[in-house]
Amino acid sequence: MRVLHVFTVPVTRNGITMFALQRLPGLRAAGVEADFASPNTVEAGLLAQIEQAGARVFVVPQKRPSLSYVRALAAIVRREKYDIVHAHGNSSSLFFEMLAASLGGCRARVAHSHNTTCNHLRQDKYLRPLFYRSYTAAAACGRDAGKWLFGSRPFTVLPNAVDVGRFQYDPAARARVRAALGIGEDELVLGHVGRFNGQKNHRFLLEVFRALLESEPRARLLLVGDGYLENDVRAQAAPLGNRVLFTGAVPDPQNYLSAMDVMALPSLFEGFPTVLLEWQCAGLPALVSARVTDEAALTPLVRYLPLEAGAPAWARALLELPRPERPEASAQAARALQAGGYALEDAADALMRFYRQII
Repeated sequence: MRVLHVFTVPVTRNGITMFALQRLPGLRAAGVEADFASPNTVEAGLLAQIEQAGARVFVVPQKRPSLSYVRALAAIVRREKYDIVHAHGNSSSLFFEMLAASLGGCRARVAHSHNTTCNHLRQDKYLRPLFYRSYTAAAACGRDAGKWLFGSRPFTVLPNAVDVGRFQYDPAARARVRAALGIGEDELVLGHVGRFNGQKNHRFLLEVFRALLESEPRARLLLVGDGYLENDVRAQAAPLGNRVLFTGAVPDPQNYLSAMDVMALPSLFEGFPTVLLEWQCAGLPALVSARVTDEAALTPLVRYLPLEAGAPAWARALLELPRPERPEASAQAARALQAGGYALEDAADALMRFYRQII
């Protein structure tokens, strides 16, 4: 079986890319050859990781969506004779990937929804009739993401998943990271892991942290990730000095999670936040925007609050979150993830079963 994963967003360490990358070893073990295609450049470090996993990466230089892009992608599908084209996105503009797959002669065309809204709602509305006739199988990272893109039409949930063992709480990593960042053991660390973009709502997070400092003046805000709004957020955080720490993108986020105490996810929208699974796996209590699906809340560690409650209410709620003993909370969360099918090995098996059903 040969599969082409097509991405409608840059191939970086985002949730969509990691969905496909993490499953490559399991697919390869099952005899599946999987490659990647993207209309954008690929992050250099990630390119090496993808190739080491046995996949090739095709970069389609034409602007997406356009006729030249569709032709170029169709040529790849036709030349490589893929059995399945699995396209990842969050709107009906996936029609263009489905069209390219059809023109390339691929009969099994998967449209995979990874979010609960998009940035171009008018285009999405106009393309819906064409989109609904273009795919042969529908998938989504969660219930809400599927309903957003497919409505009442059938779809299969292919859940996001994590390496449960990797994200278990590690007291040695906690001490090491805190020492490296100059954080005292008695300092409360509010954490967030995610790309700096509008969806993640860092501006509101900083307002929350300012309010939190009124009660916990020695608290720190630790931000892990990068993105196009990082410089803007840095400028907003500048008056707070070293109370706010930026790490950039890191290859070992699990170590930073061990160094944190509480988490905040004030996103404007999410399909199915894998980071919330990771945070629970690390035994971290988390306060989450009520706009985010509750599908990822697998343990009592997660609480929800509307953004409309305001920054002071969020600050109070963060300080009131129960903070159980980390080792036990982490172990309990690991069992919950495994029981729910969110462990990486189970997710790879689920994807393989899905592929067998659609060809």
